[in-house]
Amino acid sequence: MSEHTRFETFGVVLLAAGASRRMGTCKLLLPWKKETVLAHLLNQWRKLGAAQISPVVDPSNQLLEAALIEARLSCAEWIENPLPKRGMFSSLQEASRCKRWRSGLTHWVIALGDQPTIHISTLRLLLETAQQNPSRICQPVFGKRAAHPIILPAELFLALVEDNAPDLRTFIRKRDGLRLRIPVDDAGVTIDLDTPADYARWVPTGTEAISICR
Repeated sequence: MSEHTRFETFGVVLLAAGASRRMGTCKLLLPWKKETVLAHLLNQWRKLGAAQISPVVDPSNQLLEAALIEARLSCAEWIENPLPKRGMFSSLQEASRCKRWRSGLTHWVIALGDQPTIHISTLRLLLETAQQNPSRICQPVFGKRAAHPIILPAELFLALVEDNAPDLRTFIRKRDGLRLRIPVDDAGVTIDLDTPADYARWVPTGTEAISICR
């Protein structure tokens, strides 16, 4: 497939309801290159032609919601998690429960909101592999480490809301026969920006980064 292929049957769940406690400030609003982490992630998925990008947000995070509006993402696309302290899987279940997804979607990408170091070519590879293996759970592997983003076929994404698994890892393990591990040459799939030290290490050269180190 060419780099101009668009993935118009893919929805993207952008997990953005975390409290960023270890970072000390909202990770998605940190500068990244000439934009923010949030804008960078949204622009990657837009360039890939995803049909719908829906961040799951904490409704009390007004700064993030303002940034979403500035990034031209309609509030109709947001998914609110009223109790984000329940953890990441609760955000996925809110996304699965949401009735505002566009019709005709065949896959959903589960994307973390703190992984801006992933190359767009890696994301394209994952999407292409999911297209070619429509019933499989597609997960990148760097070295021996399984990572994110994870792509679920529609049937499994819609099953999240009723599942009693404590987390996504357990949900996938129960369906391990459907998992397709995709080797990638991109450490970014394993890199999360959790702390000020992480941000200082990975922020691209030339970014007008803010000082969040204590």
